[in-house]
Amino acid sequence: MSILWSSSSLKKLVNANSSKEWEASGVEIDSRKVKRGDLFCALNGENFNGHDFINSASERGATACLISENLINTKKITLAKVNNVLDTLERMAKNARMRSKAKFIAVTGSVGKTGTKDMMHLALSKVASTYSNESSYNNHLGVPLSLARVPPNLNYCVLEIGMNKKGEIRELVKLVKPEVAVLTAIEKSHLEGLKSLKNIADAKSEVLESLDKKGCFIINNDTNFSKYIKSKAKKLGIQNIITYGKGSENNIRLLSFSLSNKKYLVQALCYGKKISWLMPSLGEHWIHNSLSILGLAVYFKIDFTKILGALSSFEVPQGRGNIINLRYKDRCFLLIDDSYNSNPASLIASLKSFSKLKVIGKKFLVLGDMLELGKESKEIHKGLGTKIEKFQFNVLYTVGKNMFEMSKVLKNIKYKYHEDNLDHIAENILKNIESGDAVLLKGSNSINLKEIIKKIINDCEKL
Repeated sequence: MSILWSSSSLKKLVNANSSKEWEASGVEIDSRKVKRGDLFCALNGENFNGHDFINSASERGATACLISENLINTKKITLAKVNNVLDTLERMAKNARMRSKAKFIAVTGSVGKTGTKDMMHLALSKVASTYSNESSYNNHLGVPLSLARVPPNLNYCVLEIGMNKKGEIRELVKLVKPEVAVLTAIEKSHLEGLKSLKNIADAKSEVLESLDKKGCFIINNDTNFSKYIKSKAKKLGIQNIITYGKGSENNIRLLSFSLSNKKYLVQALCYGKKISWLMPSLGEHWIHNSLSILGLAVYFKIDFTKILGALSSFEVPQGRGNIINLRYKDRCFLLIDDSYNSNPASLIASLKSFSKLKVIGKKFLVLGDMLELGKESKEIHKGLGTKIEKFQFNVLYTVGKNMFEMSKVLKNIKYKYHEDNLDHIAENILKNIESGDAVLLKGSNSINLKEIIKKIINDCEKL
């Protein structure tokens, strides 16, 4: 493996004082994920102190541990001491970005960031060396960490950029300095801190501020405030703006998608040229987000067939709509895990896909609260009730006080249950499940619907 960092490189960069010479092929901030050859960065947070996990990281194979505190009983552990570990990680990120000759792509949006980033990684990997951040490592820790991990001799780097408040994306893109920025959507998420869709649009459009003026901005033209954000891009002097969506005014226009042999045949018009490709049987929002990859192909002058051919084998990131085939005793059913996160737009998109899923049995729906919606949260939940009722399902379980309020709006659902004991929900589903049924779980990550999924899977056989 390539050497990313060493005692000498950190000495030169931040005057790190190492107990002995070392070389690292990776960087990690979670001691549980350390691999042999990693540099473990002992970060301090509100609820943890990374220095408490030095021994664990070393036992797992860390080649050295980056620290800022005086430690005892560490003679057998290679240490690199600095004034501030997070500051050092950010310096490493800046240095890695400066020395890399790769094309950097920043992906942001209220929904669809991770899936779009993963699709882009898969597609670009078919034509050149490509790297992207792990999972949803998109915040003030994840982005510097991802940059510090950027390998040498890279062609493309796709980084997801997230935020909880205004100003966060601005600081992160200063590190990334992207040549291409992609905006997937402006929707009702983070309302708790940002209060309005307009404020969300302003916060997300910060991705433009460090974008190369000769670079490219790819935007979902169907989303809220798209015209406003495009005007900001033009005022900033961004020379290339590519729009995608359903309307005829778009540079990249979705024409149709039809299901055949468990794959979608997608057709789009890209700058007047008709393009088609295959996608797995996923929700329409996945197909819509795949249009952004055509934008990359146009800007980077990549052969469409090479970059799009990879998408037929795309696998949904965990917790974002994975379909799991299970058997409980003699009963076979589908479990759809969309438990990673939820907001009004992603919930409706998920339910739309679920409604189109053809099953011979019942449809169970487990909905957890959508968080970070601010003072309007209760009314937003209740307001979704009439929309949710239009989708056909048989049994509803709600978790959280706001989803309970939403369930009161539903008039035509015979079987409704509210339960905050997640084990009880799992047990009740398995008690009533029959062959041919399907179960969808959707909620904000901290509602922990994944615990229901774990219990169901543990009690079943995967097919």
